[in-house]
Amino acid sequence: MLPNKLGTPMANLTIRFYGELNDYLPLAKRGRSFVAEYKHQISLDGLINSICVPSSAIDLILVNGEAVGFDYLLQTNDHISVYPLFRSIDISPLHLINRGLLI
Repeated sequence: MLPNKLGTPMANLTIRFYGELNDYLPLAKRGRSFVAEYKHQISLDGLINSICVPSSAIDLILVNGEAVGFDYLLQTNDHISVYPLFRSIDISPLHLINRGLLI
């Protein structure tokens, strides 16, 4: 964890949104990875809500290459990839968040 200006420990992670999920992001964060910082233990759901991307538009989240759910608690230096609903690619072996399927 890194200290912020107030001395409170902060953690950071790298996150990237794919496809139409980029439409919810500021222009500077679209189509690329960016660093997100947080002060307290937070779930993926909390982080994604703070970025204003609707969870109903998300089909798959990978953290460090592993499929996880919204309840995953973030760790320092996690690498997160967030994918929209898949329509033409069969990813059924993976955890599809909004379809209630498990790995």
